[in-house]
Amino acid sequence: MIARILSTLLSLAALFAVLGFAGTQAAERRVQSIEVNVKDAAQAEFLNGRRIAEQLGTTRLEGELLGDVDLQSMVEHLETMGPCSHAEAYPTMDGTLHIDVWQRMPLLRVHVNGGRDFYLDEEGKTMELDAYHTPHIPVMHVDRETQATMGFRFVKATEGDLFWDALTDQLSINDQGELVLHPRLAGHHIVLGNDKDVQHKKRNLLAFYRAHIERGNLRTYQRIDLTYRDQVIAQRYP
Repeated sequence: MIARILSTLLSLAALFAVLGFAGTQAAERRVQSIEVNVKDAAQAEFLNGRRIAEQLGTTRLEGELLGDVDLQSMVEHLETMGPCSHAEAYPTMDGTLHIDVWQRMPLLRVHVNGGRDFYLDEEGKTMELDAYHTPHIPVMHVDRETQATMGFRFVKATEGDLFWDALTDQLSINDQGELVLHPRLAGHHIVLGNDKDVQHKKRNLLAFYRAHIERGNLRTYQRIDLTYRDQVIAQRYP
């Protein structure tokens, strides 16, 4: 047993020595190249290699000793960028400085009447508009920023649902404080009431659509009310 413990300790000591040597060797190498990887580039287009390079001035890093590069400050600087969720920076033995970044994903654009526009990201946090990229996401029109919460919860609850994704274009709050959906090309608006029971509302709306598509009179309706749990109330155009 003692021999086994000693053997393990010696192995660990050797490993730490190798790692320490490797770390020293890496620190004494110079930056040969910089590789930027936007990990979720397929999901959003806010960040790319060129923009990261401009933010960091990475051309000035080439030729520097890896040990002189303040990786923590680099990461903190990147994370001050509005679209950046988090970042990592690390060197490899071949002298490459790797910079990995992840983007924030906006779910809803909010337009405050008479005020500013902004996004709400996946966590419901405010995100400023970006000059480099405008995502195709639902837009909510509100009088006060706090009214956007209900719309965000609805979009979050229906995320990934093909029916709601195809339907949801514009959202608003009416004079009664109810959440209203304005579908694409439908010619009517849908009063959701709130962000609750989205699957039940989906079933009711689908049943209504199927019935009236068969009759060919869906476009005669101006308002579809889903605020009642077990019925759909529809109002025709005058």
